[in-house]
Amino acid sequence: MTLFEKAQAAAAVALLATAFALPARAAETTIEISVKDNKFQPAEMKAPADTPIVFKVKNLDGAPVEFESEPLEFETVIKPNMEGIVKIKAQKPGRYEFFDDFHQGNKGTLIIE
Repeated sequence: MTLFEKAQAAAAVALLATAFALPARAAETTIEISVKDNKFQPAEMKAPADTPIVFKVKNLDGAPVEFESEPLEFETVIKPNMEGIVKIKAQKPGRYEFFDDFHQGNKGTLIIE
């Protein structure tokens, strides 16, 4: 084996070692919520820590919903009888509140474990 071939082989081994050393990306957690009679269903849900989250929110009411969370840093309006998608970054363990800004009594909690 020539010196050049040895260098190529070493580079290939180093590249493979680097590829396997990279952390695996966490899969998303999908949470489905519906809004009926100005209430989140369910109003409390759980998700794993350090995993991106996708909320699928179905508004089953005849009025718009403003799905919002200050600690989770999102805010979106979902039209009547429509579905909205909200993606948030991975979170640390804790309790995170969310609410419907158009209907202040409609609140919920996401528990990250």
